[in-house]
Amino acid sequence: MSKLCAAVVLAALAGVLAAAPTLAQPTSLEASVDRTTVRENESFTYVIRAEGPLRGEPDVSPLTQDFDLLQRASSSRVQIVNGQTSQVTEWTFQLMPRRTGKFTLPGLRVGNAMTNSVELEVLPAELAGDAPGDIFIEVETEPAVAYVQSQVIYTLKLFVGVSTGRATLTPPEVRGGEAIVERLGEDRQYQTSRGGRDFRVRERRYAVFPQQPGKLTLGPVTFEAMVIPTRGFSRVQRYRSPEVEIEVLGAVPPPPSMPNAVWLPATSVRLSERWSDSGDLPVGEPRTRTLVIEADGVLDTQLPELRLAPVAGVRQYADQPELERDVTPLGLRARRTERYAVLAQAPGEIELPGVELPWFDVTQQSWQVARIAPQRLVVLPGAEPPAAPEPVPIEPAPVPPPATPDPGFWPLLSAVLAAGWLATAFGWWWTARAKRAAPRRRAARPATPAHVGERRLRKRLRAACDADDAAEARRLLLEWAAAKLGPDAPRSLGALAAVLPEDLGREVLALEAHLYGASGQPWSGAGLAEAVRALDSVTPPRPSRAADTLSPLYR
Repeated sequence: MSKLCAAVVLAALAGVLAAAPTLAQPTSLEASVDRTTVRENESFTYVIRAEGPLRGEPDVSPLTQDFDLLQRASSSRVQIVNGQTSQVTEWTFQLMPRRTGKFTLPGLRVGNAMTNSVELEVLPAELAGDAPGDIFIEVETEPAVAYVQSQVIYTLKLFVGVSTGRATLTPPEVRGGEAIVERLGEDRQYQTSRGGRDFRVRERRYAVFPQQPGKLTLGPVTFEAMVIPTRGFSRVQRYRSPEVEIEVLGAVPPPPSMPNAVWLPATSVRLSERWSDSGDLPVGEPRTRTLVIEADGVLDTQLPELRLAPVAGVRQYADQPELERDVTPLGLRARRTERYAVLAQAPGEIELPGVELPWFDVTQQSWQVARIAPQRLVVLPGAEPPAAPEPVPIEPAPVPPPATPDPGFWPLLSAVLAAGWLATAFGWWWTARAKRAAPRRRAARPATPAHVGERRLRKRLRAACDADDAAEARRLLLEWAAAKLGPDAPRSLGALAAVLPEDLGREVLALEAHLYGASGQPWSGAGLAEAVRALDSVTPPRPSRAADTLSPLYR
């Protein structure tokens, strides 16, 4: 009986383990629509995206009360992000509204998980008779009045009611001024009806940035395709969109409180900050400070460089900025990331000033300021590695001399002969020295100054940099610091960079980041070699004589 019970328990445990992947929740489950505003006679796309192990199909019955299900499809793939493998499954549904109004698409159940709800507005259908033909184009811009270098969203809708082939669609032409035109993402496709006819709609959006004030004309857009009618012969036809005129206003001067503000017309601007380590800041150990500008309605190239106020006792070395852009329902979102190596030079408490970025709000038509608040940092004494102890010589144990026999007469005779030879040699040397003493008294060789050794070390350091030998460059840098600064010289590259000139300190920090970082990239010593050469150029040369003597007045 006990064996039977054990078998039942093991079988139940195996069933639970086999069902564990099925019961596991996905890492994410999200529902979205391709457009949040549609018309009563237009279809839209509803997408459910799941990342992670998930079994089962979505139950779309809650949607069928207000929408007709025209088409459904699903796909699955495996993606690898940061070394983590996950399964991605997407379900796509084409829906057609049954009535107008504002709707909240409820969360749908997929297996044991639920999706989020989605807001949607359905507008009345277009009036009958608004379909000009089998193919036509509509365009609209937002806003109709813009500022120079601000974003204008240009939306194009291509309606096709017949079969076509070999179709092309050109971008909008720009006349009356200069403008930068950027396409926003991929085209959207859906179905609609006009004048009692069904049309396939291709929607394409552009972000237009006028570069000078005045009147700007956009369009026309040209669509060319092989039209295949139900009867008759196929033929190539060309269709053009109507033109749109935009009024572009000039830049608004900043207020007197922002005299150095850069013109940045946007709908929103945000500043954020993060550190590589949230703890206190030790002397001589660099920390990475990252500042991020994120703005809606501008290009990434429009984001200005942040201006950091100098702080006594702290050096901030800037890295190359990173520029990015994303496409959102409101247009372009630009991002500028700036990283700084922050190096404290003395222990104590310091305050980093706040960071401010003025910008012009095109929605409110007023100047605003994005800010990062000031912050206080505690700087701790540097944790210098202890110097290696001097080796203590070990004296060997005294060894008693071996016993020797009596040397007899011969050692005494040898000592007498050696003393006579030394006396003869000394007399010869004394005579020769007396003859050469007079002409050689003013030709005494000066002592070698201490800075000659430093120059030799710098020469060897430049050679190591030219050979891109990072380890040898580090050794020579610390040896040169010891020769120049004595016993109090820093014993780490970070502490050494804190007492060096700014250009040389930046290159020393770059060498430290290469030696102890995880970049894996080869090190180039060109920058450090150039900084050392610049240090040599400002070092005063050794004078040829200790002091120039005045010539006598009379000869």
